[in-house]
Amino acid sequence: MTDEILKFLMDYATVIGSIAALIVIIGSIWAIFKWPFQKTPKTDLSDDTIERIAAPASNDGPALTVPEFIRIRRELKADLEAELAEASQGEKQQLIARIAELESQIADPEPALAEARKRIAHLEVLLERSGNEIGGDRLSEARAALEKGDYSIADDLFAEIEARRAMEVQEAARAAFGRGEIAEAEVRWADAAAHYARAARLAPDLNSLRKASEFTRRAGEYEAAIMFSGQMVKAARADESPAALAGALNEHAINTGRLGRYAEAEGLFREALEIGRATIGEGHPDYATGLSNLAVVVRAQGGFEEAEGLYREALEIDRATIGEGHPDYATRLSNLAGVVQAQGRYEEAERYSREALEIAGRSLGPEHPSTITFRENLEAILASRAGPPGPAG
Repeated sequence: MTDEILKFLMDYATVIGSIAALIVIIGSIWAIFKWPFQKTPKTDLSDDTIERIAAPASNDGPALTVPEFIRIRRELKADLEAELAEASQGEKQQLIARIAELESQIADPEPALAEARKRIAHLEVLLERSGNEIGGDRLSEARAALEKGDYSIADDLFAEIEARRAMEVQEAARAAFGRGEIAEAEVRWADAAAHYARAARLAPDLNSLRKASEFTRRAGEYEAAIMFSGQMVKAARADESPAALAGALNEHAINTGRLGRYAEAEGLFREALEIGRATIGEGHPDYATGLSNLAVVVRAQGGFEEAEGLYREALEIDRATIGEGHPDYATRLSNLAGVVQAQGRYEEAERYSREALEIAGRSLGPEHPSTITFRENLEAILASRAGPPGPAG
């Protein structure tokens, strides 16, 4: 009986061992089978992670120590003090403030070091995000330098990435500008405004800003238009080209006038005229256009006599350059008729208005929008001359 029990236990142990071995084999096969389908956990780039990385630890974290941090700060201070000795009066104030900040950090380094560790950790995260563009070796080199408080390599890498992205932005801006030109050709002003505005936001040069200003204004988006023309003036002043500045000032003045800011528009038009007087001269057709633009905002503020003089001066220039049969000459005459009418000289206003209508009819045709406008202006003058209708009999 004892031998039979012993034999049974030995057989049972053999079975259990076989089952255990089988489980191990199955587990190994399953691990091999599922390995290709496993995903590498994503790097946690949250602010909490950055805070944790930045926190000083005994055996881990950024290697920048208090003595090393103070040494770097003292070197920066020495460099600034050398600059201060040769700086101009205007530069000294900022250099003194920067030196004072470094002295404060040297005197109490712990808070500044904690901020530096946090900054280093954040820079490492930013570099990690651009790792595919940088390459592993350069990324490791930048990290090692950052850990020691050396930002130079990381700065060079970010400059490269920034330049590469800037080229992509320029390409996107050119594409948006091209779409704007297509929409302009198809007289889709709202679409043209949207495309030109996008181009100006991506790459705000004078040309894109001018188009964005013009077509947002045409689309009735006056606040957007004045923003673009304001940027245009700043860019033109930096460009130091008198012609570009005169054009930008006129564009900005038109937009400010549309918003009813006549005094501001007047100042801009006058500045543009001064530039025109010194560059293209007082006998140029564009100078006549500037005079006419100024007359509009002067009249809007009640300066009828001055506006009349400006229109007459513009007409003299036009007569000598583009001729009396030009549509622009007709426009000046119609404007002159309006300001003369506002002063109660109806007969004179009628004469100018009829002449403007005749020129437009010959040069533009009877159904052109300008011709129709001049005809309506003449009818308004005739109605004013006739006076209010008498009482019904």
